[in-house]
Amino acid sequence: MGLKLIVSDLDGTLLDSKYREISPVNADALKAAQNAGVTFAVATGRPYGNALEVCRRAGLADPYIISNHGAFVHTKDGRCIHEAGLDIAPLTRAIDWLKTNEYYYSVGTAKYTYVPVSAVNRLDSEFESATILVDTSLTKEKIRERVTWLSTDKDVQIVENLDGIISEKASIGHVTAIAFDAVKLKNGRDYFSTFEGMAMTMASADNFEMVHPSVSKGNVLEILARHLGILLENVMAIGDNYNDISMLEKVGINVAIGNAETAVKECCKYVAPTNDENGVAQMVTRMLAG
Repeated sequence: MGLKLIVSDLDGTLLDSKYREISPVNADALKAAQNAGVTFAVATGRPYGNALEVCRRAGLADPYIISNHGAFVHTKDGRCIHEAGLDIAPLTRAIDWLKTNEYYYSVGTAKYTYVPVSAVNRLDSEFESATILVDTSLTKEKIRERVTWLSTDKDVQIVENLDGIISEKASIGHVTAIAFDAVKLKNGRDYFSTFEGMAMTMASADNFEMVHPSVSKGNVLEILARHLGILLENVMAIGDNYNDISMLEKVGINVAIGNAETAVKECCKYVAPTNDENGVAQMVTRMLAG
């Protein structure tokens, strides 16, 4: 069998929409792949610790993890074999701009997501003040659910400000900003698309995220494949959003989940059923069967 490594995005791909967990069906398919000698890895914008916990809850053997959009790569025994954190000068300038222009924002290390206390309830005001909603299905209830999740997840740290985090020289893998208003979202994306010292990526319809210019899921997938001694032609990658395209374009077997963005589907040979239809399991089973 040519398949040696499966790399899957988490949110919107391997995780279901309601509970944001790996379903038993997806987990069983990935366990079958591991039992057949295929290595499993996740590539996500989440911090390493959060991604690892999600996999452990599903009963998956510790995977290799590409976290923070590619800023960090950890082996299955927890060793960090690659790190590319943001430089402090552009990081500080970016945070100042987001704060001044009243965006919700957070920063992520390999271990935690840090949210300034002033930003915790900003999503509520974002929704109330939006003139043209990016997502017309948004409701106050959905926003409150999101705020609760962002505020109470054990990997989220609410802090007075980010000065201490940055001054401690913690390796910041990425900055996330969210805007529900279409004009505000576009303004932020336009501003950071040419921001010196950072590269911008997008993981959902209402956000934009900044990483080190060398960082992408595709670049670090190459690093992981070399570490494992696996050719990219023997890798299957599965994703749903724009930040997945760089890895999907590099592998021999590229799969867009059914709910993926159109641009993601256009760059893939295969389109699986949606994340809520266990699309990952169906593609893994199909490839294992040859």
